Amino acid sequence: MSILPVSAESGAGSLPSKSPVRSLLTVARWPSSESSKTVLTSYDESVYFRREIGAGAPFFSLRGIMTWNHGYNVDLGYTYGYYREQDPAWLDLCALIKRVAPPSLFFEGKLRYLELGCGQGVNLCLIAACHPHMEFVGIDFNPQHIAHAQGLAKAAGLANVRFVEGNFVALAEDWPSELGRFHYLTAHGIYTWIAPEVCAALVRCLDAAAHPGALVYLSYNTMPGWLSTVPVQHLLRFWQKQEGLPSLKAIDVGHKRLQALMEANAAMTRVLPALKGRLEKFPALDRAYLTQEYLHDNWQPRWFDQMAAELAPAKLTYLTTATAGDWFLAGMLPAPWKAFLAESSETVAQETMLDVLINQTFRRDVWARGATPLWPAQQRELLLGVRFALLGRPSPKEEGDNPYKYTTSLGEVSGKPEIYAPLYESLQSGPKTLGELIQVPVGSPADGVTVAAEGAPQRSLGDTLQALGLMLHAGHVALARGLPQDKPAKALNRALASAVLNGAPYRNLLAPNLPWVLSASDGDIMLAGLLMQHPKASAAQLAALWTQRLLALGRGLMKDGQSLTTREAMLPRAEELASTFLAKTAPQWQRLGVI
Repeated sequence: MSILPVSAESGAGSLPSKSPVRSLLTVARWPSSESSKTVLTSYDESVYFRREIGAGAPFFSLRGIMTWNHGYNVDLGYTYGYYREQDPAWLDLCALIKRVAPPSLFFEGKLRYLELGCGQGVNLCLIAACHPHMEFVGIDFNPQHIAHAQGLAKAAGLANVRFVEGNFVALAEDWPSELGRFHYLTAHGIYTWIAPEVCAALVRCLDAAAHPGALVYLSYNTMPGWLSTVPVQHLLRFWQKQEGLPSLKAIDVGHKRLQALMEANAAMTRVLPALKGRLEKFPALDRAYLTQEYLHDNWQPRWFDQMAAELAPAKLTYLTTATAGDWFLAGMLPAPWKAFLAESSETVAQETMLDVLINQTFRRDVWARGATPLWPAQQRELLLGVRFALLGRPSPKEEGDNPYKYTTSLGEVSGKPEIYAPLYESLQSGPKTLGELIQVPVGSPADGVTVAAEGAPQRSLGDTLQALGLMLHAGHVALARGLPQDKPAKALNRALASAVLNGAPYRNLLAPNLPWVLSASDGDIMLAGLLMQHPKASAAQLAALWTQRLLALGRGLMKDGQSLTTREAMLPRAEELASTFLAKTAPQWQRLGVI
């Protein structure tokens, strides 16, 4: 399927930062006024959410009495993304790799999960549906976020998640007993964007809310990778406040001015050459994300040693990165870089120096409040039992090219075909445990042969974990656990697909048979929603229903870079895409339990 983006002018339907999925839809007609564009682009008031928000979902308010936003920009709501590294199963694997017992191993009773700064709640709803035996709580200070999250949870009938409007400063003063303590605690991105006193309050919340042995996930912008972007953030926010610009206009105006500075060869731009690359990415990014990233009063990327010092009062010990492609990054470094790391055996010093060597921009850290050690034999037994399922195989960019290329914080690395091809071949027949995959023979690089070459080395636990980590990070494999109750996941899929048919910007569905969260284009989600409603529909029938929906939303389709905006022009293209969906995507999704 030819996937093309939404028109850049509108910003609607674009995806959260770093999402690999692109839209095949385009906006056909927008109202001419700037204010109308702002409302539609931010998705603040789609028909679906007007109908569902405030429909009686119970919650209690914990807002503080001081200025409620603490300098945090609330012009637009946060994006509607999913962040797989926050899944408890993913965090458990991170702990196992570092020989630390995960909470699921030794805690009795119902496991509890807290997300601080849960945003729109989409992420937490997806995770909760994958873990119906656990209890989930999301806290956010923005009432629009909480209202949306409650509406989505209610529409999906999720009984194991609740959302609370709360101010970290007020919560830190007296952690509510009704919230209790948690085994998994996560906060995605927000630590970079909130005021120092709010960061300190968040740490006190972690201290009050974390069980002994709990895992804590924190992601944040990192120095030194953001050094060149400090002026970008400062100037964008400065111009916005000085001129009283709404956020979307501030992004557009500021981007043009910064580009003009580049073209004028301003001295600042000469000493910060990385500025050019950062600015070139702006048009492709969701402007709601750009607002959240650049237009706060408080914006402070952290050095790792700063982060470790700030978290020390919560008694947190650093374990590892949640970025699977980086689990064994130190071993991939050039010899001179390894020598720098070897100068110190202390974790904080090593991690800080690693960030310098690779110019780290973003960290996904896993911490423990009291790391319970596993003995080597325990660790090996538990790791060998982890199951992986194939989601897709990489294809070479050009004929004869090595398809096994993976992205890490160090850059792109290439895997040896004789190592990787047999793993993909083995997973093709169904999910396999790590123990089974270690037994897969190293094959010949020619044609992905899986018969062991004479004298070929045997796979080790570490090498196999490294390979699977790269495959996991690339989205080629998933963690497969099995799901005893798939009704919540299927109900959430129906709610998400129904909302997308009404114009919502969701880009994920659940695969209950794994369970796993899949990224998908808006077009595929709309077609899935229509197929759920009309299971016997042909491609032509789906195309007609889809075209009708798109026109009602004021949207069109793309073909060969051209916008199709009339029913007559759209129908052939819609039938072409629907045929591809029914032939390729739908059967795979049916096997995974998506539809």
